[in-house]
Amino acid sequence: MPIDDLTALGQKMREARKKKDLTQQELADLSHVSVKQIANIEKGKMNPSYLILRALAKVLHISLDTLINPDVSLEDEGVNQMKMFYSSCPPEMRDTLLHHTQETVKELTELSEKFETN
Repeated sequence: MPIDDLTALGQKMREARKKKDLTQQELADLSHVSVKQIANIEKGKMNPSYLILRALAKVLHISLDTLINPDVSLEDEGVNQMKMFYSSCPPEMRDTLLHHTQETVKELTELSEKFETN
């Protein structure tokens, strides 16, 4: 990865970690990645392996695409986040998650239409 991409990766990872209100130590404990590696990634000094990125992304509930692609749009980021919610949900509860999501979308669409007519 070019140095600018490593810097962007580090910034995205730091933002995701802080959004989850985690310290580097807490992220290290949850992901089984050393604090030193996390610090070096966040500083843009380390090009992490796929396995390290995957472990960090899983804990941070962020897609690998969002982490490594500096040009991910907000819409794509939302789609990636929905995929992460689905994949991190226990398999036996995924149908429930989908059902509730569909109901929420229906309610939000109706509410949006109601505001547009007023």
